[in-house]
Amino acid sequence: MKASEIREAIEIQAQDRSRHLGMPRDSLPGLVCEEGFATIVTGVRRSGKSTLLNQWAEARKDRVASVHFDDLRLSAFETSDFGLLDAVVRGMGADTLVLDEVQDIPAWERYVTGNLDAGRCVLVTGSNAKLLSREFGTKLTGRHLNLELQPFSYAEFLRFTRQEPSPETLSEYLAVGGFPAHVRTRRREILSELFADIVYRDIVVRYRLRDPAPVRALAAYLLGHVGSRVSPSRLKDAMHVRSAGTILDYFSYLEETYLVRRLPRFASSPKARLSHPKKIYACDTGLVSAIGRADGSDLGHRLENLVFLKLLSPDATLSHYVDSADGAECDFLVERRDGTFAAVQVAWTLSPDNEDREFAGAVRAMERFGLKEATLVTRSQRDVANLGGRLLHIVPAHEFLLQG
Repeated sequence: MKASEIREAIEIQAQDRSRHLGMPRDSLPGLVCEEGFATIVTGVRRSGKSTLLNQWAEARKDRVASVHFDDLRLSAFETSDFGLLDAVVRGMGADTLVLDEVQDIPAWERYVTGNLDAGRCVLVTGSNAKLLSREFGTKLTGRHLNLELQPFSYAEFLRFTRQEPSPETLSEYLAVGGFPAHVRTRRREILSELFADIVYRDIVVRYRLRDPAPVRALAAYLLGHVGSRVSPSRLKDAMHVRSAGTILDYFSYLEETYLVRRLPRFASSPKARLSHPKKIYACDTGLVSAIGRADGSDLGHRLENLVFLKLLSPDATLSHYVDSADGAECDFLVERRDGTFAAVQVAWTLSPDNEDREFAGAVRAMERFGLKEATLVTRSQRDVANLGGRLLHIVPAHEFLLQG
């Protein structure tokens, strides 16, 4: 390629970026670029990673050289052209590089490392189809920071749709989910195609699986059973695979794509944690609605899924708690870095039929970890229960999801 062609592509991309920035994401302030480190934006497909980088670059346009390698103008770009790109970047006076879809270019990581050595900071993302975002870090060991981007949160959903928090908009968000394209269009096939892309392009093709049916069946099963405990040994027959080890491999593949996550049961030792079945949660409740159970019979578990996504944080460890004496369960135990705990219970509605069970799980967690207060999230109820001197705050989900 010619340096002039690379410069022209960057300039045209900058013009296009200015016209298609989208709604600023809540993650934008957390996107930092430190000298000597590459910041890697990770997350599930179509959650808006490229748009986030565009927003970040646009705010610093005079200092940033942003290059999207999926541009047809750069289709002939080869490893040897990195030298030309470097000359263009120097000519622009940029001290920061944004590289999107760079994983298709061989030796891209050496180019990134060279820029880090030169004192520039670099932001990187790419399609899971070619190189899973978590793998970027293995090529930049010790020289990278991570920012995980999820689909729209409830707060972002409200801002995008220009609605107010309420039980009704909470139910709408529960069904629609947060993938930006689906929120905008409400076309269910967008989620179906996304599911197929994740399964086939990110897993079947990447791991060269001969038969896609078992992993697809497992993915669909998990999306239909969010909030439930899953056991690989029990699933192997249903998925028509030979061993629980294969199911564990499939679990790992699905987690690497961010489609699902597993939540361990709290235990004092890592070995004990591994011995218990884990609960499963999805990256987005819209996908659960599109691929999982269509009858809406699992609204409580879907609400639990939303609370799980809200509680995810690099500053805390999540687990679920089961009391060893009576089996009472608390949905979420949050262990902070400072060693303190918080307990969160979830129920779609609180009624005489389930009150004792929900209260018991929260009380056992409070007793076990010395807590005076806990939270119970419901669709719309608000109250406070005094349980033997311990307070259980019952809060509507549309308020809980907007808390800091």
